[in-house]
Amino acid sequence: MKHIVVVGGGTAGWLTANYLSAKLGDSAGGAFRISLVESKDIPTIGVGEATTPSLRATMADIGADEYDFMRACNATFKHGILFVNWTRAPADDPEDAYFHPFERPLRAGTDGMEAYWLRGLDPSGRKFEDAVGIQHNLARLHLAPKNPDDRPYEAPIPYAYHLDAGLLADALKRLGKQREVKHVVDTITGVDADATGLIKGLQLAGGETLAGDIFIDCSGFASILIEKHYGREFKDCNGILFCDAAAACQIPNAGGEARIAPFTRSTAKENGWIWDIGLSNRRGTGYVYSTRHAGQEEAHKVLREYIRASVEPARAAEVDALPIRDLKFRVGYRPEQWHRNCVAAGLSSGFIEPLESTGIHLVEQSAWALASMIPRFFNGLEPQKQFNLIMSSHYEMAMNFVKYHYLLSQRADSDFWKENRDPASWTPWLREKVEQWRGSYPDIYDLERLHTIFDHASYQYVYFGMEGRPKISTIGGKRDKFAVAVFNRVSGGLENAKKRLPGHEAFLAAIHERRREGAAGIEVQQVERLAKVNTSIRNIPNNYTA
Repeated sequence: MKHIVVVGGGTAGWLTANYLSAKLGDSAGGAFRISLVESKDIPTIGVGEATTPSLRATMADIGADEYDFMRACNATFKHGILFVNWTRAPADDPEDAYFHPFERPLRAGTDGMEAYWLRGLDPSGRKFEDAVGIQHNLARLHLAPKNPDDRPYEAPIPYAYHLDAGLLADALKRLGKQREVKHVVDTITGVDADATGLIKGLQLAGGETLAGDIFIDCSGFASILIEKHYGREFKDCNGILFCDAAAACQIPNAGGEARIAPFTRSTAKENGWIWDIGLSNRRGTGYVYSTRHAGQEEAHKVLREYIRASVEPARAAEVDALPIRDLKFRVGYRPEQWHRNCVAAGLSSGFIEPLESTGIHLVEQSAWALASMIPRFFNGLEPQKQFNLIMSSHYEMAMNFVKYHYLLSQRADSDFWKENRDPASWTPWLREKVEQWRGSYPDIYDLERLHTIFDHASYQYVYFGMEGRPKISTIGGKRDKFAVAVFNRVSGGLENAKKRLPGHEAFLAAIHERRREGAAGIEVQQVERLAKVNTSIRNIPNNYTA
């Protein structure tokens, strides 16, 4: 049996161990066994409370019960992200906001709706995200994306989760032990390698050596194998994405206050942005900022002012006393994440500013690719180059998309925004696309890379959300009446969804009411592979308007 050793726990380690166990441990005639080693003295970072729809496919493949998983992590539903004051500062436009949903825009046959919308053919004159879909309105109305009786991980529209990342790691640990992943609690003190440079085993503080055939480095920023042992390069991207720190605060829920929002709120500030995420028991907030433009004291002040304004006056003193946790991170990635028989995953492979919730998603992409390529590795092939190209593409495209939010901004109220708008801080790919879209808009043919989380639809939501309705010449045609019918279909679909979908809080209450007697945390269920759960982030049809 080939032995896969995962180094480090947390979400990255336990998600990778569970996924590889589900894909390889139970198959191939039991040809693989998996161990995970973590130190009790090294705490996990536990950030990344917002996810992308891909997590549904991952948890389904692992075989986790959806509602047990949600209960274990205090999870709620996520329709997308509301961006506030990203285009203009509050002093210039206090109402500035747009929404990036998960649903794909409706199409008029083979045609996108962008040109018809730009020509004003939507009878209701709505913003782009509301003219081509219903998810923004579902989020605004605090409706859940599905009914409690829908099949696990399925819904008429795509959705993701908000969750407690620390509890997710704990839940995945329990799940991994059920899957017979061997859990080794010890500290790594050294690495044994053979004459060719392959790692043969890990020296543990307890005196034993943990032998293995392939090693997955999920040790976080410590990167004890990929960096400290192998010295693989880290590509620093702080010159593109300036934010390199965060101040985070957790706010207990209180009765009578704002409802639990089924979307992430991202509010731009002078030197960064604030996330606001609602869980079933609390809110998670944090100020992501650039240390070149703001200090820690200023970051704390900005965050506390935001929180104070978001709660009832009677709670102001209470929230002022809440502790703030400070985090520092390196923005960038390793171009060579698989070297010899060592693979980096999670924070040891890289980190992209969490504006679009890519942290856990990039761990998933690594696990998906490894499940396919590890058997090739043991069959004498060399999939390292292909894996490294794929993961580098994931990181590059995630970075491009996050930066795209900044370069479209019209804010000039600080050096932070002025420098972000300077083309000198853009990637060559972005400079090319911005020039290409100057007299057009993001199109289905513009993103040539297969392995990318954000397709043309994501760029359209940001482009039209921040640019409004630019004066661009478009070609008319014989499908104008059909396009108007599609716009009207969106209106009908929203009314249909409003009749069928429960409120977000009501759905969460139903999940907790369905707790099985004696159930604790997350359990493995024997589920067939869900054919309708599409692993493409935005490839699920909207069945309310179809």
